[in-house]
Amino acid sequence: MKGIFFIEFLEMIEKEYGLILTEKIISDLGVGNNGVYESTADYPYDQFVELCSLLSIEVRSSVADVAKNFGEYLFSRLVILFRPDFAGNSSIFDFLDQIDYFVHEKIQESFTNVVIPRFRAMKINESTFQMTYQTEKLLIHLAIGLFMGCQRFFNEELSLNTEFISEKSKLVSFTLSKSQVLV
Repeated sequence: MKGIFFIEFLEMIEKEYGLILTEKIISDLGVGNNGVYESTADYPYDQFVELCSLLSIEVRSSVADVAKNFGEYLFSRLVILFRPDFAGNSSIFDFLDQIDYFVHEKIQESFTNVVIPRFRAMKINESTFQMTYQTEKLLIHLAIGLFMGCQRFFNEELSLNTEFISEKSKLVSFTLSKSQVLV
C-alpha cells in the first residue's frame, strides 16, 4: 500500500484528535519508521489495518467506521491535490463516469510503480450508477467513505448499496442511486 495513504491517515488523526493521540498510535504501532512515510514507497497493507484498529480502540469506534471516516477525509484531500480534475464535473455521476480515467491517468502519474485496481463504472439510468472493482475488505469501507466525501463535495443525496460479487476474487459492486425530488 502506498505511503500517501499512511501520510493522509496520520494527518487526519492529528487534525481530528490531536498530536498526542497521533504520537500514541505511532508508538503503539511499533514499526521502525516511527510514523515517517514516503508517499510513493510501498508499505504492508497489514500496517494500515493495524493503524485503523489502533485508532478504533482509542476513539471507541468500529474499524469500519474509522475506514469510512478516513475515506471521507481522503476525498476532501484528493479534491485539494487534484483540483483541476474535479473542476469540469457538475455532478457525482459526471465525476464517477470518469473515475477510472482519473485514477489511472492522473493519480498513476504521481505513483508510477503502483498497480491501482481498475474500476468498471456504468450509468444504469439517470438516477442510478454502478461501480465494480476488486479490493481488500477494509478498503470497501474506505471506498464507502470516499463516496460520502464525493456526495458532500457535489452536495447531492445518494443511497448506496454494497454487494460482494465474489469473496474469492474480492470483487465488490456499489450501486449509487439519486433520490427523486418532487417539485
